[in-house]
Amino acid sequence: MPDHPDPHTPDGRRSPEFGPGGYLPQRAARRARKIILREQMGLGWPAAAVGASLLVLLAGLAFLLLRTGPPGSPFAAAGELAAVEAGGVGVVELGDTELLVVRSGGGVRVYLAPAEAVDYCPASGRLEGADGTVWNLAGRRVGGSGDSLAPVRGQVHRGVLYADPTGAGTPPPPAGAEAEPECASRD
Repeated sequence: MPDHPDPHTPDGRRSPEFGPGGYLPQRAARRARKIILREQMGLGWPAAAVGASLLVLLAGLAFLLLRTGPPGSPFAAAGELAAVEAGGVGVVELGDTELLVVRSGGGVRVYLAPAEAVDYCPASGRLEGADGTVWNLAGRRVGGSGDSLAPVRGQVHRGVLYADPTGAGTPPPPAGAEAEPECASRD
């Protein structure tokens, strides 16, 4: 058996050594690879990359500038957030609706104001009503009688509180624990 098989087929034609039919012959393929690898790309490719980068940057900048304004409809300005003491609770009016604004425990929470006065108790970290009802900061009633607080969507933009007056959310169900008021009982 010879070291190298006969490159010719039995009918006398040369068998392809470079792969299935339809590909370039081996010599032409080597030359084409060299041409592709050695060809300079020109200024069009970097210019296109820089142009695409600038387009993405401008779109991002426009998005940031347009999204940093006050919230749109259905939100309405309820007043300055400074009207409610930091770390405390206050009532603000939005049209004919009274809103309970809680600035304790991190963040700002907004609820429909209950009929009785509500204050924040730093000792328990809860909200306490004048009638002895106790709520956690999420608005869930954890002691006393009555309902949980109905949440209202609220947002602060540049020191102004915006709230959605179109409706309040569903109050969470009351918890089974019967917490006693800690601050109201001391008064």
